[in-house]
Amino acid sequence: MKTVQAKVEILSESEMEVIHRATLEVLSTVGCHLPHRRVLERLEKEGATVDLGKGHAKLPAALVERALRALTGGRRISSDEKFQRGVLRDGHVSLGACGEANIVDYQARSRRQGTTEDVLKGLVLCNELPYVAWAMPLVTPADVPGYMSDVYGYYLGALYSKKPYGVYMMTPEAARQIMRLAEIKAGGKKQRIGYLLEPNGALSYDEFSLELALMFAESGNTFHIGPMAMAGLDAPIALAGTLVMQNAYNLIGNVIAYLWNVPGGWSASAHTVDMRSTMCLFGSPNQVLLGWAGLQLANWYGFESGANCALTDACVPDFQGGFEKGMSALAMLLAGGGFGSQGIVGADQGTSFEQLVIDNEWASALDHIFSRGVEVNDETLGVDAIKRVGILGSFIEDEHTLRHMRRTQWPSTLFNYERWDTWMAKGGKDIYARAHERVQEILAEHYPPELLVSQDMKVELDAVIAEARAHPERFEGRRYKYE
Repeated sequence: MKTVQAKVEILSESEMEVIHRATLEVLSTVGCHLPHRRVLERLEKEGATVDLGKGHAKLPAALVERALRALTGGRRISSDEKFQRGVLRDGHVSLGACGEANIVDYQARSRRQGTTEDVLKGLVLCNELPYVAWAMPLVTPADVPGYMSDVYGYYLGALYSKKPYGVYMMTPEAARQIMRLAEIKAGGKKQRIGYLLEPNGALSYDEFSLELALMFAESGNTFHIGPMAMAGLDAPIALAGTLVMQNAYNLIGNVIAYLWNVPGGWSASAHTVDMRSTMCLFGSPNQVLLGWAGLQLANWYGFESGANCALTDACVPDFQGGFEKGMSALAMLLAGGGFGSQGIVGADQGTSFEQLVIDNEWASALDHIFSRGVEVNDETLGVDAIKRVGILGSFIEDEHTLRHMRRTQWPSTLFNYERWDTWMAKGGKDIYARAHERVQEILAEHYPPELLVSQDMKVELDAVIAEARAHPERFEGRRYKYE
């Protein structure tokens, strides 16, 4: 059986070369802000023009291209291989959970700060939703000290997540404590975990982020490069200019990766900014265009990538949300790339348990398309069945239908496939209401979550949390300030 094969490209070879050359010109003439003394000193040794006072560096084209050759071996990812490697992880479409500051409360019809209880409920949902492949605390717990909320979120994942999990790490001290938690969870074995290195403005990475990246690299771990250039904010409004800035952020990160001997990587997750509201847009048609182009450039450079697609600007699950998510998810999959974390409502306006349940459902539908394809053999052709049923016959009771109906049909339990009268008799509920019912069903059966570590291991993990609570001064950022 052959699965779906596709090739969606938006840039020509010459256009990618033009974008590359424009990016090299920006990095060598305008440069970038990298306020970290060791980074600047290493760059200067490699031929960059450095201003230590301003924390600026101009990166020569030769250094950038040397870094790329070392990281990728000059190899590009072909259209054929990127589809299987970028879309079908372990043969299936899957998604990951988000991490947001707030949660949209279905029953209160409001948005509020998250709590530890919300984090635990989110982990239960991630455990039980089959197309959620990796987990995060869906919301930042505001009932613990803010300086250690990332550490506490990781701790809860260590106790209760059945799936791979992670958090956004905010400080070097938090990262140190999370590394300790990961090692304890692994039974004392050193665990490789990663940090997401993101810029903080136009052509700029801040000192905190750079310190964290070096900390991970030098401890035998790695960092991932995750810029999200925003057209009209930290990038030109024209999409080609946005791609130049997205390229620049990626190449800066990869030069640092090269100098610290970590694998490097790429992000195709550029966005646009709405000029009326100044909001970052998640569901704009430009998300598809930038995702296609960004993914194509990533493969041209020799990196695998996905893009922040399958997202929406709608603040509740409605037609806008379904259209925007479906449009960009399908577009990205056809181009051979994965998509962003799910459960988000609006452009990082919050997380929603109901949205995550809906996202799991459409991921199931897309998996039905992309992992199955059309199986063609003597049995599936059904010629014997056609002969049995004959002209004007019905296949509804034929044995061939009974043998194949469960595998052939997509068994949604959330979307509506009933007649109007039947749907109305059951309350005429929309997708949001049905998703809420599913959330309640899962929580009723599985909340509170089962502890997944031994009591002895929990005591060790608890000790890390107690130490973090007792020393808030270790999380302060003054010691990392570039001067």
